[in-house]
Amino acid sequence: MITIDWSEEMKLNLGTEKISKLLWQLSIPAILGMLSSAIFNIVDRIYVGKLSSYALTAVGITMPIQIIQMAFILLIGIGTSSLISIKLGEDKKEEAEDILYLALKYIILFLIGFAIIFMSFLNSILHLLAISTEVLPYAKEYIVIIIVGSIIGIPGYCLNNTLRSIGQAKVSMKIIVITSILNIILDPLFIFVLKLGIAGAAIATVISQTTLTIYVIYVFVKRTDFIIHLKIRKVINEANLIKESLKMGLPSFYVQILAAIVNFYINNSLLKYGTDLDIAAVTIMSSIYSFYHMVIVGIVQGNNSICGYNWGAKQYARVRKSLELALFYSFLLSSFLYLVILLYPQLLVNMFTNDQLLIQSTSAGMKFYLSMLPLIGLQTISSQYFQVVGKVRRSSVLAFLRYGIIIIPSILILAPKLGVKGIYISNALSDGIASAIAIVYILLEIIKLKRLE
Repeated sequence: MITIDWSEEMKLNLGTEKISKLLWQLSIPAILGMLSSAIFNIVDRIYVGKLSSYALTAVGITMPIQIIQMAFILLIGIGTSSLISIKLGEDKKEEAEDILYLALKYIILFLIGFAIIFMSFLNSILHLLAISTEVLPYAKEYIVIIIVGSIIGIPGYCLNNTLRSIGQAKVSMKIIVITSILNIILDPLFIFVLKLGIAGAAIATVISQTTLTIYVIYVFVKRTDFIIHLKIRKVINEANLIKESLKMGLPSFYVQILAAIVNFYINNSLLKYGTDLDIAAVTIMSSIYSFYHMVIVGIVQGNNSICGYNWGAKQYARVRKSLELALFYSFLLSSFLYLVILLYPQLLVNMFTNDQLLIQSTSAGMKFYLSMLPLIGLQTISSQYFQVVGKVRRSSVLAFLRYGIIIIPSILILAPKLGVKGIYISNALSDGIASAIAIVYILLEIIKLKRLE
């Protein structure tokens, strides 16, 4: 999705400002916002891990449910925010406001429907996840609150995408930072002071998310400097606008659904060849990775803004320069984090748990599971770049390679021979092969851009 600032000054900057300066100007607010967003899940896992390894396993093993829910949210949220950008570019402000209202309306309707279906088949769904008897009470307590609470908590995240798409990245960042800090404060209060355990972590998350939703709705209603505003309205061409939005959100939807399938398969493989402790270990590894990934996503958003605008302006030299810098910065940051993982694995893991056995197994496994970390940023930058310049098929290929096409066959081959270690190596192979193909694609693209200059 192209992030666009609709002020004339920014439009001018995107076309003339020094690329290195511009990239950081756009990326840093996005990075801070994305990091703060990641804190919602990470803080929960840190505090939950202090309760017990079973509680931490419960958070990890129920993740496929949340991923599937988020897939539909992104289908609506990303699709509508992208279409809003296009409508504003076409100077169709009224239609853009129609889409903003429809986004909120349909997100809420979906979340209500999802919660009803989930609660109706709760036991069957949890049974499908193959949750052990020790973990089940924690899992049920946590996921019920999260899913029901999402009805009022999640809509704000979708509308927050639109804040960035209309050039209000700093407002978006401010909202996410404030609500993330609130989550950090509420987690220990509900978990330990009020002694609500894992339910306290879920309640803290829901309260923080709800605060974000209220905040986002408020700024869209009250801020006079926004180009569009949220209004309850009758939309004449509702069906067509929703159809257009869903079409634009489909790539993100497919990736999320595939990610849910992969996550479910990995969890079941871990239970087959290992124990609940191994799911807890992967939950910690995924949390560490997600924090890093948010930084890369921030760079992606900055790069997308520059590349999208300059691609449209046919300034291919600026597109190439921004792309090269984004790839370089992501490689440096990825390499630095992997160096920290190699040198101080226990330092990172200790934040999540006091269980010495879990600390040891996670610290040892992380070196395999995240061994391709220096290359993953390159894959993400490349995949998102192709999407933003309209080469959707290439972007989809790279995304599907990363999220399932390689990892599942690898697990089928390696896990029976190597056990849990085979699952870790399979994840690394998937990341490595997908990244290598992405690097080839993006190098060829850079050569093409040089020819177009």
